[in-house]
Amino acid sequence: MKSNWFLFPFFLLITLISFYPTIGAGLVFDFLGWQRVYDAGSFADIFNSFGYKGNHQVLHFFFYTIYSIFHIKGLPWYIIFCTLHALNGWLFYLWLVQINARWKVNASGLLLTLACILFLLNPYNVEPVVWKVCIHYLLSLSAVLALFILAPRFTTEGDKKYLWISLLIYGLSFLLLELSYITPLAISVYLIIDRYAGDKTKGSLNRALLISGGLWGLLTAGLLLNRWTLGSWVGHYGASTHLRLDVIGMMSNEVKYLVKHLFDARYLSFKAQTLIFDQILSNPELIFFILTLSIAVILAYIIRIRKIPGYIHLAFCGLAISMIYILPVSNLFFYHIGIGTNDRFSYIALVFFLTSLMALLSRGPRWFWITMMSILLLIQVYLQEKTITCWKESNAVLQHLRDTFRWYDRSHVFILNSPDNYNGIVMASMREIPSGIDELIDFQTDKPYDGIMYDVFQYNMITTNDGVTVEQTGPMQLKVTFKQWGNWWHRNGMGASAYENEYYKAETLDYPYQITFKQLPEGSVIIYQDGMEWKEFFLSEK
Repeated sequence: MKSNWFLFPFFLLITLISFYPTIGAGLVFDFLGWQRVYDAGSFADIFNSFGYKGNHQVLHFFFYTIYSIFHIKGLPWYIIFCTLHALNGWLFYLWLVQINARWKVNASGLLLTLACILFLLNPYNVEPVVWKVCIHYLLSLSAVLALFILAPRFTTEGDKKYLWISLLIYGLSFLLLELSYITPLAISVYLIIDRYAGDKTKGSLNRALLISGGLWGLLTAGLLLNRWTLGSWVGHYGASTHLRLDVIGMMSNEVKYLVKHLFDARYLSFKAQTLIFDQILSNPELIFFILTLSIAVILAYIIRIRKIPGYIHLAFCGLAISMIYILPVSNLFFYHIGIGTNDRFSYIALVFFLTSLMALLSRGPRWFWITMMSILLLIQVYLQEKTITCWKESNAVLQHLRDTFRWYDRSHVFILNSPDNYNGIVMASMREIPSGIDELIDFQTDKPYDGIMYDVFQYNMITTNDGVTVEQTGPMQLKVTFKQWGNWWHRNGMGASAYENEYYKAETLDYPYQITFKQLPEGSVIIYQDGMEWKEFFLSEK
């Protein structure tokens, strides 16, 4: 493995170059929420996860430490996240080299390297690398790949340092992210296949049982810790969500992630996505057929497990582990509209999906897999650049709106429209707070706004020029209409609906919305966003 060290700086260089346009981006939405919590807390609050309902002490150790040192300086965050992503690409390569020899796949070293580059440049990995609240996904994949490297070394060599290091890594990863709960199952499946793949004499069954049992034991201890400290077996979204069993619905989402990765389906037209994800892959009869077919394939694999060549073992293992790591999120929401949304959920699964793809390509002649990998890389680089451009443009819009806000002397600011997302990339998104723009100004400028601010409605930006027109339709009434097609109104991350408060009543009419002010306190101002600029609206007496 020492001879492969040179690949890490190579992978890091690739990552730094490809993600260079995103410097300063990703400090949005949930990041602002953690800024609020971190600014009010201290290092000691790491032990109770800053009051969050989840045992994420290791996550907060890293996240809070980086924030305390670098605050919101974009360059250090960019370097750290790119380094972690490159590290995962390198660990992926080390595991592929190990398993390639161990299972006698005999894939070319060039093919293994290209598979890792394909991972580094995959457009679905942009969200976890750019959005700075996703550090636990990067660290979790590092932990998983380390376990996949160390576990067979323990079963083969019997050196207990590999056992203890593995258990330590898993124990720490448990305190990072709930996806770690599925790791004992993934390792157990991996070690079972390892018993039959490649050299059948390698590995001790007792050692495999020992390390698997240790992981399951730590999982049990972690769940008991959750029950004791959180009052629930699972934190984060809670046991009622994470443990909800809907076999058809979960299988439907498993297939959706598979299709999303295999065909880059997130980048198809809206009409095509709706047809594929909302109609075809949401059809219960079709999903039941796919589930039955999957069970049949698993049974056929088990029956013929002793006669299967190494590359088939690796292809099956990669796909199986990929689906295992989708399992914890398969009963959550699956968004396909817009770029980036929820791509972080499949960051770990994508590594094993690419493993399966690489294993199948390894059986073809050299010219074939070089051609296929070249085509795939070109497509991924194009789509990654498209995604990165969205992050860059969304960041430019948001920073300019933040830096050009000038109504600090006003008691009340009513923002008629603010950007929830940019083609799916989170911007000033808000959840159960009056204003995402106010939060941005308060925590990411040297001059917080001390008055009362409301974002009446938010919307999805498509281009940097998107905006609205405002028309006064009554003494205290306005109609707000998009200047372009393709947008819709949001509130609290969902499609907007009518609501009211002590100051105004907002009603969606169709494409426009209507706002009727009940009162405008002295010192109030009404503003709206037009592209990258703020504009002020003056009510006239009618």
